[in-house]
Amino acid sequence: MRLADLAAIPYPIVLVVGGLAIGLVPELPDVALAPNVVFLVFLPPLIHAAGYQASPRELRAELQPLAYLSVVLVLATMALVAVVAHALVPSLDWPAAFVLGAVVAPTDPVSAAATFTRIPVPERVSLLVEGEAMLNDASALVAFRIAVATALSGSFAADSAAVDFVVSAAGGIAIGVAAGWLEVRVLRRQADAALTIFLTLGAAYGSYIAAEEAGVSGVLAAVTSGIYLGWFAHFAFDADTRLSALSFWEVLVFGLNAMLFTLLGLQLPGLVDDLRDQLSLSGLTGAAIVVSAAVVGLRMAAQFVPGAFPGGSWRERIVVGWSGMRGAISLAAALSVPLAVDGRAQILFLTFVVLLVTLVGQGLTLPALLRALHVEGPRPWTPDEAIARLEAAQAALDRLDELEEEGIDEAQLKRMRDLYRARFRACVAVIGGGTDGRPPPDPRREYGVLRRDLIGVERDTLLHLRNSGRLRQDVLRQIERDLDLEEARLTT
Repeated sequence: MRLADLAAIPYPIVLVVGGLAIGLVPELPDVALAPNVVFLVFLPPLIHAAGYQASPRELRAELQPLAYLSVVLVLATMALVAVVAHALVPSLDWPAAFVLGAVVAPTDPVSAAATFTRIPVPERVSLLVEGEAMLNDASALVAFRIAVATALSGSFAADSAAVDFVVSAAGGIAIGVAAGWLEVRVLRRQADAALTIFLTLGAAYGSYIAAEEAGVSGVLAAVTSGIYLGWFAHFAFDADTRLSALSFWEVLVFGLNAMLFTLLGLQLPGLVDDLRDQLSLSGLTGAAIVVSAAVVGLRMAAQFVPGAFPGGSWRERIVVGWSGMRGAISLAAALSVPLAVDGRAQILFLTFVVLLVTLVGQGLTLPALLRALHVEGPRPWTPDEAIARLEAAQAALDRLDELEEEGIDEAQLKRMRDLYRARFRACVAVIGGGTDGRPPPDPRREYGVLRRDLIGVERDTLLHLRNSGRLRQDVLRQIERDLDLEEARLTT
């Protein structure tokens, strides 16, 4: 991640290139996990974390385009990839080709989201890209499950597959809601932050395993439980636990992504050797590039289907289309393909090339595309956001009036009133059209810069005391934690 920050590129690009580099290192051990273990270990937390970030209300507001992207486009991508791969790779039969299609159908928003943090885009674009990635993970992996079952059994019935799809999805959602409801009520009764965070991880795995044991979609169960927890997080956590949980899950998701690409890198040498003995590796690489082009081309064309995106400009459609990189979910699915599926090696190789083409090709060019289309710019305050901030500031001012009657220190009251009155005036200016919608200067900024400088001085003094033997390590850690929390509040 540090290398990605230095190069100013999304970290999944570094991971995919790093995985390729690992595969080129000679004499590495041949590491291979059982396919079902890969799915069980990696998938639940990745899916649960994606669900936690989502808002059901915002997703419902964009239900039509999200349903189109996450269901219709997923199934169309699965079918097109199967046709192209089957035509270009003779050793890949139809069941295996559809497995490949399901593997590369879902998108990964990490690279796009990382770009959007540096170059802000309209809120609708960000919502569509991130919401689609969460929902199409679920739909694609339900399709993947059906495709794998077909590949193993050798038979396929469209009517029973459709029923399985619906039943699996509905059952997974129901178990996810139940698991989320139970999770929130258990977490509300916990006072220990470490145990609370551990239970969130247990809920991710628990909802997934419960659904799989019931014969329905564990993926949708984990997503739904994550959405439920995210919506009721203010009931489940206190502020300190919530901050710690967010940090824990950020590190966990990054670590799982890194391990997935490392696993693939360790398997690449043996995979390439096996494929070289069976067919032309150059021919398979060419086929993989054509498959990648088909994935990207279909997605771009799908953005301009009439009625798919009500109210969306052509610039926004292009950005949404070009943001459809493939990532960790596709990689986890590919690694989880059972060994008994004919063509598993080809599926892994083709998946890696699609990841390489989309993550590196689209990920590196997305910032330039945003600038060329003039989509980027400072994030404006929408009228809704300004009104919400104004009401919050007014509520705080009303509470300060109550506190004044209770005898609170006048100096503190004055400082707080000045802060909230400045926020109130800024919101009124945005609502009245007195600004271009840009967030006004934060009155805390100069104070924050000065306070961070003073915190740095305090921290240096504490380290000097510790190094000179005048301060115990445990006492240092306690004081340092208080300083860290204050500095974090200044940053957020």
